[in-house]
Amino acid sequence: MVGAGSKLQKHFQDLNDSFGQATCEDLKLLEQDKVAADLHAAVAACIQQQYSAALAPAHAVVQAAWEVLQQTGWDHPAWREAYSLGQLCLAAAYTIPEQITEASAGTPTLSATTDRVADSRAAQYEMPHTALPAETPLSDAIQSSPSALMHLKLPYKDTQTDSLPGVARPHSYRQGTNEWGCFTEDSSRAADPQNSSLKKTSPELASPTMKAMQALDLASIMGAPTEMLVPILSRTEPLARQAHQASLAQQNSHGLQQIHTALPTDLTSQQQEDPFSCATIPSTLPEDLPHLDPDKLVARRNAAELTAAEFKRLYWKTDTPVIITGAMQNWKAMQKWPSLQWWSQNHGHRTIPVELGTDSTQAWRETTMLLHAFMKGYMHPSIESQPDAEVAYIAQHPLFDQMPSLLSDFDQPELMGGKAMQMNAWVGTKGTVTPLHFDSYDNFLAQVGGSKFVRLYNRQQSRLLYVDTAEAGHSAMRATRAQGNISAVNVEHPDLEKHPHFVHAKYLECILCPGEMLFIPAKCWHYVRSLSPAVSLNFWY
Repeated sequence: MVGAGSKLQKHFQDLNDSFGQATCEDLKLLEQDKVAADLHAAVAACIQQQYSAALAPAHAVVQAAWEVLQQTGWDHPAWREAYSLGQLCLAAAYTIPEQITEASAGTPTLSATTDRVADSRAAQYEMPHTALPAETPLSDAIQSSPSALMHLKLPYKDTQTDSLPGVARPHSYRQGTNEWGCFTEDSSRAADPQNSSLKKTSPELASPTMKAMQALDLASIMGAPTEMLVPILSRTEPLARQAHQASLAQQNSHGLQQIHTALPTDLTSQQQEDPFSCATIPSTLPEDLPHLDPDKLVARRNAAELTAAEFKRLYWKTDTPVIITGAMQNWKAMQKWPSLQWWSQNHGHRTIPVELGTDSTQAWRETTMLLHAFMKGYMHPSIESQPDAEVAYIAQHPLFDQMPSLLSDFDQPELMGGKAMQMNAWVGTKGTVTPLHFDSYDNFLAQVGGSKFVRLYNRQQSRLLYVDTAEAGHSAMRATRAQGNISAVNVEHPDLEKHPHFVHAKYLECILCPGEMLFIPAKCWHYVRSLSPAVSLNFWY
């Protein structure tokens, strides 16, 4: 039987043979001999199972790659590959002891000695606080180079939707300051004065296990295939979840004690519970609904009364949007996903990309943070309608590649037949907006919690929608505009002096409610605004 140490050794050897060596050579061609040497040293240390020796060179690689990527607008695949591999070595250095032992159940365990060593290393080598360049889409940041990764024996799965021709990234092409790093002001914003677990100096975030979890998530967001991360992820994720849940239990005990002391004694136990633990994305419609024209509503059909053949004849072949009801009633997601506590308890230790602010404000930016921080610091204030609640969005993120356990919570639409080529999560506060754009793929938008206003224009209306071809901004932004699938019009507040013909564009519209699924034909222009905190997912075919 091959031991865990031998399996990891072989994994890093395979990565070096098919990925690491090529990346080092690419770095040398860029006259980056020092970074190439550091990357080689980090991978070699992991191959030799001297993981503590990998920490310093891996950290140097991640820092150097990040600095270059900020300046170049993500134009160098070798730097993205070096970043991902450096993060993988960091994760190994933070969590894998020099002598790996197996628990009776087969789960790797960390000795107390190893944990103390990792603690000292973590204090010496902090994960870099880094920033994305202004106007840079996070989608560029998560692209890995197929040219290098295709050499892997492991299958490469591109998670960057910009690589799909005609798929717009409307959320990413805005002016603003972009920050990327778990230890940011945005993470600390989510902390209340008594909640030390979310502060920059958090023991939870600073622990070796959580640093390893963060390194793996950042590598995943950068586009590293899940298969590349599995050998370390399978060891790190259970430990990180356990540490996070223990931290939550301690916080909840302290918080409830304070609440019970402050509240009148005649309140029920339910009234005395932590408000966050009871927070749920609403299933009812808000009061401030937009006015809909009765003659322009999207048709609704019950899934039980619509065959696949009828769907394709009436809607797919005619490029006609339709809302499907009754297809999501057995999804586990319908019960689980509206609960903020469920996300926090089960996945709160994972690092995710988040957009903050709206495209109408200069404060718009992109960052990463723990999912717990997102739920407590942004989703909860939005549910409570707090006046200072900020707009925040996990937008068009391949969350199910990063957290495949979520796949068991829903079913893919049966009407299209076959499997979706891409699935994305959309989780955000009230007020998130997807500007008017089209995708080159048939799309099902499934609403799990909350409600959204959707306006749709068929492709024949394109001449009235003022395709955005502006040449200003970052190269990635100009490249996306060149695809011709993003409109310059603000749908709900159009500037008719700039866009006078927009008033003549014909459209359909709807309010998408929980349990409903909207079919959006390929190249059908669509605009989406969240009327409440909401969670959705979409399927591209």
